[in-house]
Amino acid sequence: MTPRPVLIEQDIETQMQDGTILRSTVYRPADGEPCPVLLTRTPYGRDLSVNSAYFNPVTVAAAGYVVIMQDCRGRFGSDGDFDPSANEASDGAATVEWAALLPYSNGAVGMWGRSYFAETQWRAASLAPTGLAALSPGISAGANANNGSLYRGGAYELGSRFSWGHASISANELLREFAGDPELQGKEFQTWLDLDRSFSDGSAFGTLPLRGLSARLGTFMNRHVLPSAGESPGNSFTRLWDEASIKPVPLPTLHIGGWFDIFCPSTLSQYAMQLQHSRAGAAPAPRLIVGPWAHTNFSGGYPEVSFGLNAAGGMVNGLGDLSGLQTAWFDAVLKDEPERLLNVPAVLLYFMGENQWRGFDELPSPRSHRSWFLGADGLLQDTPGSAGTTEYDYDPLDPVPTVGGATMIHGAFPAGPALQPAVEDRADVLTFTSESFEEPVTLFGEVSATFFAASTAVDTDFVVRLCRVAPDGTSLSIADGIIRASWRESHARTGLYQPDHAPSLIEPGRPYEYTVSLWHTAYTFAPGERLRVQVTSSSHPRWDRNLNTGNLAYDSAEAVVATQTILFGADYPSRLTAGIL
Repeated sequence: MTPRPVLIEQDIETQMQDGTILRSTVYRPADGEPCPVLLTRTPYGRDLSVNSAYFNPVTVAAAGYVVIMQDCRGRFGSDGDFDPSANEASDGAATVEWAALLPYSNGAVGMWGRSYFAETQWRAASLAPTGLAALSPGISAGANANNGSLYRGGAYELGSRFSWGHASISANELLREFAGDPELQGKEFQTWLDLDRSFSDGSAFGTLPLRGLSARLGTFMNRHVLPSAGESPGNSFTRLWDEASIKPVPLPTLHIGGWFDIFCPSTLSQYAMQLQHSRAGAAPAPRLIVGPWAHTNFSGGYPEVSFGLNAAGGMVNGLGDLSGLQTAWFDAVLKDEPERLLNVPAVLLYFMGENQWRGFDELPSPRSHRSWFLGADGLLQDTPGSAGTTEYDYDPLDPVPTVGGATMIHGAFPAGPALQPAVEDRADVLTFTSESFEEPVTLFGEVSATFFAASTAVDTDFVVRLCRVAPDGTSLSIADGIIRASWRESHARTGLYQPDHAPSLIEPGRPYEYTVSLWHTAYTFAPGERLRVQVTSSSHPRWDRNLNTGNLAYDSAEAVVATQTILFGADYPSRLTAGIL
């Protein structure tokens, strides 16, 4: 189809039910002929430079769509006050119904966008507004608040939460707050710039107690972010967060995610929810694309490893960029053109290690599961082996640095797979390594670690990391997770949060069983490669430090060194378990 000339209109107003005006940029075919609408709603600035390989509003509009990019309430061009997540359902539903009635709309509205943009889709859909016909959520927030979005294993997602509030929200909030006093605005912005340097080099994360940062933070951070570091899993905001996609919707959905995205569990759980809904005949079957991507990196390339151009969101196995794939999907579901997806599998997953895409009719289950048991002399073996222990000292004032992972940290802590010498050379990191694989082995799906440990502290953390060891001995991180000892009962057996279990301190010297979820992966080990498990007690600033005292780093600067003992053998079968495809 010949691309149609595109008209771009700025500051198009939509009035909410309470009279607040939200503003949008509209891209639409210049001929005015009615088309489906593709709406996104963002708190990050509607005219923010969008990665065109993910969704290019100009080329999509030229393909016969009205693309509407709206600033959320209280952000950039829109009026009102920004209260994260609180108004997105009603504002989103009202905007959908407004968009369906535009003179150049044919009445069908799809929604698209990643991260918070994805959350706004789920919240709007929860109210079933007239006209809403499809969702395409990418790296989707709005679920799994207690399993990595806000907290993980009982620990606070310090790096991502502070980075989000500071880098994505607070600067514009500051400019709006002091718009009437340019001199004061300038002073406040200089304070923000000074703080930014501290976040960029990581020094701000080292503050103890964390609440001591308050004087350097602006109104938004003090109101919406900093207090959460002193709260616990299962609080009221986690419930609000999870309400976004707590129920399936009777709509076609396309889910886009990344193995190194902090919201990967949300993407997969939302897909699974819609798949189950479709099996009951209540919705069309969902589609899924998962690449070797992080939250803000769809290139497939990282500082120390590259999966190649075919892994990038701009190519996707030669099928085209994600913008084109989303356009084809919207053509199929909004324009009744199913032939546009003839060459696109319903589920498209990138398998790292073998570095290729595989297509499926739906997300497969592992064929089997395999466990590797921790043993003496740093060995990983197929059976528990002889009884033994190994130990290390954890000093909260000298935490293990975050090196890679499914993170979203502003500054000097890039996400993704990363070489591990800076981690594994430390005395407070244990490693257990398997024999070399003799044939390819593909780890797929959920990965978890169940282990037995004692500590001299009354509370502490344990971090478990899965790595690939190449024939030359280099160790590359693949997946990891954390458990806070006092929250062990809330994560028993699965490593995933279960409500209605109050935290409880541990008895020093007594062994306890812990389970850590390392989330999901798709990684093929080649012959000659080995599997490695790291065990340590921190990854900072990804997670807040456990001070080993029973007090939170939010409230206290007092820390003690803990001796951590890992037990193994038939009576204490500490192990890593993964699906095999």
